Amino acid sequence: MDRPERNEKNDAQKVKLIFLSLAALVTVLLIWSLYAANKAKADRDAAKQEVEALKQDNAKLEQLLKDQNQEIDALKKKLQQCEAKAKAKPSPKPKKKAPAKSSKKPKRT
Repeated sequence: MDRPERNEKNDAQKVKLIFLSLAALVTVLLIWSLYAANKAKADRDAAKQEVEALKQDNAKLEQLLKDQNQEIDALKKKLQQCEAKAKAKPSPKPKKKAPAKSSKKPKRT
C-alpha cells in the first residue's frame, strides 16, 4: 500500500509544479505588460509634447504670415498712390538746348 501514496505525492508535486510554473508565467507576462504600458505612456506623453510644440509654432507662423500680408497690402497701397501721382502729374517736356557757340580764336603766330 505504500505504492499508491507515493503516486499521490508525486501527482500532488506535479500539480504543484504546474501551478507554480503557470503562476511564474503569469507574473512574467504581467511584468512585461506593465513595462510595455509604461513605455507606451512615455511615448504618448512625448508625442503630446511634440504636438503642443507644433501647435505653438503653427500659431507663431500664422501670426507672422498675417503681419507680412498686412505689410504687403500697405506697400501695395503706397505703390498705387505713387502710380496715381505719377499719372496725375504732367510729364515735364524736355527743354531744347541752345546750340553751343564755338569760340574759336585765331592762333597768333
